Amino acid sequence: MAAYKYVVLTNPAPGREADYNAWYDGRHLDDVLRIPGFMAAQRLEAAGGNTDTPPKHRYLTIYDIESDDIDKTFEVFFAAVGTSEMPISDGLARDASPILYRVMGPVRQRKDKEKA
Repeated sequence: MAAYKYVVLTNPAPGREADYNAWYDGRHLDDVLRIPGFMAAQRLEAAGGNTDTPPKHRYLTIYDIESDDIDKTFEVFFAAVGTSEMPISDGLARDASPILYRVMGPVRQRKDKEKA
């Protein structure tokens, strides 16, 4: 079974951040995880610290997917988007940037486990 990471960069619609986060955490992640092959999801928020320029997208979601037929997995996914199975909130800005990556190897960790 092939492993993938589906990386989705998003923003809330102007003035709708509370609605966006409530929908994403309270509904959307669970809806996506009902799609066969979608195994896990994690949301992240830009924290700054490494640049003076704010990122184009403030939020990042990483989905872990396992599938022998990624085209079929996304056929099922896209058929659900915007339906009662996976409604899309008006709190989501329409400038999302999704990218699918195939996993090429395991996660590597520090050998000494000492914190920097």
